[in-house]
Amino acid sequence: MSTSRFNHVFLSGLFVVMAACSPAEQEVESNDVVPEIISLDGSNWQLVQLTVLGGFVFVPTDPSKYVLNFRSENRLTGTSDCNSIDGSWLQENTELRFEPFAVTSSLCPPGSLHNNLVLYLRDTAAYSFRDGHLLMTTPTEGVEIEFESRD
Repeated sequence: MSTSRFNHVFLSGLFVVMAACSPAEQEVESNDVVPEIISLDGSNWQLVQLTVLGGFVFVPTDPSKYVLNFRSENRLTGTSDCNSIDGSWLQENTELRFEPFAVTSSLCPPGSLHNNLVLYLRDTAAYSFRDGHLLMTTPTEGVEIEFESRD
């Protein structure tokens, strides 16, 4: 085979391979979930469950005792069993932080999720939505706080 013919066949083959791998022609299969960006302003949520380090899941006996209210002007109010929550919330894309975050310090009855909830809420770093529920996560892998709408 002549060098010219070899180069033509080689370049033609290379072109076919490159075209097949091109993003415009490539069929994309992705299981990545595109984050849903929704403003939390004016929304009210109650705790569904709290998943902590080690995969332990805590479910409140009365979800209405664990409430977060995202008020206008980034004001946060709520309750954590027998305590009140007050502070500010900052939301940017899928990031969520509570700064400042203040909680009263009443001693709640045995079985309360107050201590665990407040511990992890303080460290909240991100949020997402799944099946209409608000999910908050911390930098600690495996920690997830799940809320359902009260609206």
